[in-house]
Amino acid sequence: MKKFRFPLCLFSLTLLIPHLAVAQTQPVAVTMAADAGGAVLAPRFLGLSYEMSMLLPMDGRYYFDANDQALVNIFQTLGIKSLRVGANAVDDARIPIPQEKDIDMLFNFARAAGVKVIYSFRLKNGDPTNSARLATYIAAHDADVLDSFSIGNEPYLFRPDGSYNAFFPHWKPHYDAILNAMPQAMFDGPSANGDFALRLAKDMLAGGHMAMVSDHYYFLGSGRAAETNPPASRARFLSNRLDNDYARDYARVGAVLAAEGAPYRIDEMNSCYNGGAKDSSDTYASTLWALDCTHWWAAHHILGMNFHTGESVGRDGKFGPPNYASFLRQADGPGFTMRPQAYALLAFTQGAHGQPLGVTVQATNNFNFNAYAYQDKDGSIYVTLINKSYGDQAQAAAVSLQLPHATASGTWQRMDLVQKDQDVAAKTGVMLGGASVNPQGIWAGQWTAVDGGNSGSLTVQVAPASATILHFSPTK
Repeated sequence: MKKFRFPLCLFSLTLLIPHLAVAQTQPVAVTMAADAGGAVLAPRFLGLSYEMSMLLPMDGRYYFDANDQALVNIFQTLGIKSLRVGANAVDDARIPIPQEKDIDMLFNFARAAGVKVIYSFRLKNGDPTNSARLATYIAAHDADVLDSFSIGNEPYLFRPDGSYNAFFPHWKPHYDAILNAMPQAMFDGPSANGDFALRLAKDMLAGGHMAMVSDHYYFLGSGRAAETNPPASRARFLSNRLDNDYARDYARVGAVLAAEGAPYRIDEMNSCYNGGAKDSSDTYASTLWALDCTHWWAAHHILGMNFHTGESVGRDGKFGPPNYASFLRQADGPGFTMRPQAYALLAFTQGAHGQPLGVTVQATNNFNFNAYAYQDKDGSIYVTLINKSYGDQAQAAAVSLQLPHATASGTWQRMDLVQKDQDVAAKTGVMLGGASVNPQGIWAGQWTAVDGGNSGSLTVQVAPASATILHFSPTK
């Protein structure tokens, strides 16, 4: 996706979000290419990642329970298609290894929610024979909702020298034991950093059993460091400078794997590591960041992303509630409380269908605005416009939108992602399509018709600290 930024002449506005008015307006031009030349969005692109400890019952109750309709609803409403379990807990001696009953509960939930599972086995002081035994059980009972197996988590954190050469001799016996027991087994790995991913692809891709090569990213660094200055951290979340970081990381890992034909997934990611940053990862700033980040990587045709979440995650050498959680179980009643980041996943699901299109954005260099587009198989086009300006620098974006030249006439609809006070530090009050997700995972947001929009061009206003999703339906 190419983006060019330079001043444009101010053009007229045709659409306003009611009740949101600002003094200044920034002109933006967004143009889409006729053909991006890439694959359609992977069917299991959007995922969540959990600690392996979340498979174990607490106070006699399982988190993953097919009868928990609220959690099933949330997965389906947000559009979650991939469920990865592992993370720090998979290699923590304090956490028991899940057994058959725990596994049954997980996969029954996955079946109810409509997701496929990336299932991890213990690597640190783990037993390859036991890994093979449990893998055989999963394959016999749950092959229909199994994506792949993974072995260990971030092994450079516990091996003596933290090197790939120290990791591989421990990893390979588990791989061999599982493959000997299950000749058709497929794997995700190494669930580590990009260097490990490149090395494992080189060593194992030719064997035909790597479903994907994976790494982990926490794009905003340390959670504890970010907490020392929350306003500055939120500004980093909303800066287009992150695009340069994504591009550098993709060139170093994703582009190399793509050239080798290796499916690439970021199977654990979020804003800040060690559980996220209080007053940044748990705010509306994280909503706009996560929506932008997810679209950026989708536009580069990777296999998918799994946002790390759950009631408890590894942080600061122990386990505790994450600041970056997408949702948390309510303490005083049934159901879940939606955190701001959940709305990024919901908004992505509404606006990402089909093939990512090339997009050119023309705007001033210091205006934090991004745009993404997709064309579905029925010819419909979805466009997401993200205005990350806020506070004293808040400016509405007056967007002149041009679809590919071959686009016929049709009709437009829109849906807006907002926080009711345009407050990026807020932790509540987020809505998409005029509605929030309730504790039972039900969302009643609506598309609204765009008056006067009946062609391949449109002018639309996007309020500060908001995103607008547009849907163009060509005339049949």
